[in-house]
Amino acid sequence: MRGAGALINRFARAVTTYEQQASVQREAAEHLADLLGQHFHTLAPRVLEIGCGTGFLTRLIATRFAPSEMVVNDLCPEMGVCFANVPRTTFLPGDAQTLQWPGIFDAVVSSSAIQWFSDLRAFASRCAAILPKGGLLAVSGFGPATLEEVLHLSGHGLNYLDFEAFQAVFSEAFTPLASERKRCTLHFKSGWDVLRHLKETGVTATGASERAIWTRHRLATFVTDYHAQFPDDMGGVRLTYEPFWFVGARK
Repeated sequence: MRGAGALINRFARAVTTYEQQASVQREAAEHLADLLGQHFHTLAPRVLEIGCGTGFLTRLIATRFAPSEMVVNDLCPEMGVCFANVPRTTFLPGDAQTLQWPGIFDAVVSSSAIQWFSDLRAFASRCAAILPKGGLLAVSGFGPATLEEVLHLSGHGLNYLDFEAFQAVFSEAFTPLASERKRCTLHFKSGWDVLRHLKETGVTATGASERAIWTRHRLATFVTDYHAQFPDDMGGVRLTYEPFWFVGARK
């Protein structure tokens, strides 16, 4: 996983602020659950969730599908406190690209996490290996327009797949049942508020050392340039996200 150590530290610091700030991620989880519900009819299913975070998708799955068992995974061990009292749910910390999963599942789900994986094709194959034929994979991630303003100003960001490549990766092992994309724009009063949003969601979108990138001078320049180059119509600034969704049945 890209920058695993830094990711753990950032998301651990954001545990208490993530749910308030992560509006796009919340909406992505809600839509993923809606798409999954159109195709998932197994009674008492066994579900694996990868990149569970604080539990946006977990709570939706538990309410809508009443699984007999959920195994929820996150790279950040601190997220385990969010599931301590959730019935029939086991929290399994670690890197989803290398962990050994406990058995076979009826569905594998993941919302707003897979953009951090270094090899999505290998991830898709790992998911297929723990699903029976017809078992469902439901994932959401982000596309290249995500945080494009921050990338433009800082020169640092993730290498997102475009929508066609995103679909193709999962279509190798799964028959597509739903595949969608959307462009979302958030509005903030200033570049300082954008940086606060990124910090409080654990997402800095950079592949290099934060301390090397965000010196005091560069922070001030970033905020000034942000307002000059990415103003919105309300006197503030804009920030872009581009969520992708894919639901498929194992071939």
